Formats: sequence, structure tokens, C-alpha cells
Amino acid sequence: MDWHKILFNLYFTGVSLAGLVILAFAFQNLNPDNIYVYLFWIAVFVIAEMKTVPFDVKGGQVSVGFAINLAMLMIYGTSSSIVITSVGSALADIIGRRGWQKMVFNTAQYSISLFAAGMVYEKLSPTDQHILAVNQYIVPFIFTTLTFVIFNITLVAIIVSLSLKIALIDIIKMDLGMNVLFLTSLAPLSLLMVILYINEPWSIILILPPLALSHNSFKNYLKLRQQTRTTIELLADVVDRRDPYTASHSFRVAKYAEQIARQMGLPYEQIENVIMAGRVHDLGKIGVSDDILLKPAPLTDIEYKQMKNHPKIGYNILSSLEMYENLLSFVLYHHERMDGCGYPHGLNANSIPLGARILAVADSFDAMTSDRPYRKAMSEEKAFLELKKNSGTQFDPKVVDAFIEVWEREKAVRERYQ
Repeated sequence: MDWHKILFNLYFTGVSLAGLVILAFAFQNLNPDNIYVYLFWIAVFVIAEMKTVPFDVKGGQVSVGFAINLAMLMIYGTSSSIVITSVGSALADIIGRRGWQKMVFNTAQYSISLFAAGMVYEKLSPTDQHILAVNQYIVPFIFTTLTFVIFNITLVAIIVSLSLKIALIDIIKMDLGMNVLFLTSLAPLSLLMVILYINEPWSIILILPPLALSHNSFKNYLKLRQQTRTTIELLADVVDRRDPYTASHSFRVAKYAEQIARQMGLPYEQIENVIMAGRVHDLGKIGVSDDILLKPAPLTDIEYKQMKNHPKIGYNILSSLEMYENLLSFVLYHHERMDGCGYPHGLNANSIPLGARILAVADSFDAMTSDRPYRKAMSEEKAFLELKKNSGTQFDPKVVDAFIEVWEREKAVRERYQ
């Protein structure tokens, strides 16, 4: 029995029904005199939702519609904001052909989030909303924003967690930093819309260009991050291709490391860091000369000493990039040994980061099962015997055991279908 699917269906149905009931009541409380205002802001919200900014992971995305949501709530009231946002979201999903489930859920979660935020705002809002006093709006605005964000992120994170079968806390953490950065930059614009409206209702249109600028700025920031990561990984691939015997080495190491990390039950964030580290773990070989890197024979002591500099070189290259800050130690220490005889610092046992211990096993396995000018590749069976033989001295026994379990399971599957 697939409990994830059952829970997904129950959660989807519950949220959808609750949200649609709230939306139905919101429609009953609309002011017919504001119909053209509603249509205008629905159109604006549709445009905002059609221009979402995607994150790097698992389809996460944001839009400047957040600023519109809060401003509509504070200006026109809870019911109006629910209708504007929910109808606008549904139209955007229909136009974008995002599927009926996503349309229904988005409509429902927006209704619930805005209803909760509206209750908070009604309790804290100024008694006279026609007085231009910014200080009267700060506290209610902060608590209203927090309520909306918490409900919005939690409702969406739960459905994604159930859909992808990833722990809820990992789903929240993977996008939390980006969400906070984006929403923090938008929140002041939302409050500014309220202040402009109090002064002159139609002057809030003046906020649309800054909203567009915020969208483009954040989009370019994320694009630059992704391009930087892609460039670094391509550079690592170029280093691999310097030697025809190590072509795609980093890609395979990342794959093996991911399998090990998943088998060990590590959190999503740690698995992602291990994968990223695997892709760039040998980047420092860019600082090793071809005479050493491509030598068709075992290295001399002097040459080996120079080769041992590559973890430090890779660390220095990556240390200036924020996206790699949580995995720098994996790259630096992936040649350390459990017995303390590795390099560059001679760490031992648990003083070596787990990610580095995983990379050590994945890296060594791929090296053993790849051809070299001075030796033929080992079979997988023999390579695993070597890993087991050196378990506890060179390699972490738990990491080796996890990798063997993965291999034996995949081997059984292959044999079943042969």
C-alpha cells in the first residue's frame, strides 16, 4: 500500500475543499462597485504569475505576485484579495497549461493563506486607514506578512513533500533561503503600495515598474548562480577530459556518491551537497601539469607530492563561491584516510567530514574500475573486495557497507531481467 499516495490524496482533497469554501464566501462579500478594479488587478496578477522565477531545485518558484497579494489585502480587504489572487492564479495556471491539480491546489492554498493573514490584519490594522501614518502600518504589516508566508510555504511544502517522498523539513530548507531573500526585497514595495493608495488610489500603478525591476533583478541573480555552477562543473569536466582515461570521472563519482548517501538515509540537503562535491572534487587538478596528470606510468615521490596539492587548489577555487560553502570540506578532505595516513592534513576517523568519506569511496571505486595506461580496470567484484579489504583503515566501514548494499541490490535487479 502506497501511504504517500493516500496521504497526498487526502491532503490535496482537504486543502482544496477548505480553500474553495473560503473562496466561495469571499465572492459573496465583494463590492460590485469595484468590479473594474478587481479585473485590473486580476490581470496584473496573471502577468505576475506567468513570469515566475524558478529556483535551482525541485521546481520551486516565486513571483512578484506576493507584493500584490498583501497590498490588495490591506487596501481592499480580505475577501477582495482572496478573489483577485485566486482567480488570477487559476487563470495563470490555465493559460500556462500547468494541469488541473496544480490550478485547484494553488487557488485553494492562496485562499487559505490570505484568509489567515486577513484575520491577523483585521485584529492589528489601524482604526482609521485614511490617515497617512506609516508607523501605524509597520507592526500589522509585519505580522500579516509572516502569517501569509508561513501558511503559503507550509501548505506548498507539504504537498511537494508527499509528492516527491522527501522529508518535509528538507523541502522547507531547500528553498527557504531564496524565499526569504526574495520576499524580504518585495515586502517594502507591498507596504509602499498601501501608502500610495491612501494618498492617491490610482497612484499605486506607479509601483508596477519597481515590481518588474525586482522580478528581473532576482531572475538575473538566480540565472547567474546557475550559470556559475554550470561553468564550474563544465570546467571540472574539461579537467577530466585532459586524460582520456578519466573522461566523465567526476560525473560517475557524483552518481556513486549520491547512491551511497541515499542508502545511508542522509537528508536531502546533504545528498545534494555530496552530489555537487562529486562533480567538482577534482577541479584542483587544473593546477597539475600534464606531465604528471597524463604520465603513462606510476608517479615518482616528487610527482606524487605535487599531485597531492589538487584538493587544496580545488578548495581555493571554490571558496570564493557562496554556493559551495557547505561542501568545501568534502573537496578538501576527499583523500583523507580513516587511519590518518591520507592528505592534505592527515585527519582520521570521524574528524573527516562524512561527505568526504563518501567521496573517498566513490572516487576510489571509479579509479579502480577505470582503465589506466599502466593497468587494466578491475572488475566491479574485485573493486568491492578491495573496498572491503581497506574498510576501517582507508575507508569508513559504514560508507563501504552502504555502497555494497546498493551494488548488490542493483546486481540482483540486473540478473533478474537478463
